[in-house]
Amino acid sequence: MNMIARLVTACFLGGVAGCALSEMTPATFMGSGLRPLVATGDQYFAIDWQPGERNGRPALTGTVTNRYGATADRVQLLVEALDDSGTVKTQQVVWLGDNVAPLNRTQFVLAVEKSPKYRVSIFAYDWRGRTGP
Repeated sequence: MNMIARLVTACFLGGVAGCALSEMTPATFMGSGLRPLVATGDQYFAIDWQPGERNGRPALTGTVTNRYGATADRVQLLVEALDDSGTVKTQQVVWLGDNVAPLNRTQFVLAVEKSPKYRVSIFAYDWRGRTGP
């Protein structure tokens, strides 16, 4: 998929997923077509999570830590459900709903489909008041 198609997809996902402060609304896709829009997510953010349940349904609970000295806005996560062999079954792009202050963290609880494995990464973000590093 070329970069323009990815950007169009990301804009569409942003409109579909919405931004809710109390509950995060995912857009779910089958297959493995989505990739993070930013290659530097691992450099500036740390994601810690673990699988569990919320209200009797599968969920991932965790934190996103901003390791950079600027506020991160519009942070989105790419959540992938994997089968036993590591093949992507479904993907979700989820808005965190909060800004992540410099050198700080925010918590999340994400509803997911039941799966033996998951992968969570930064899909996209913006730096507030600057272009970032």
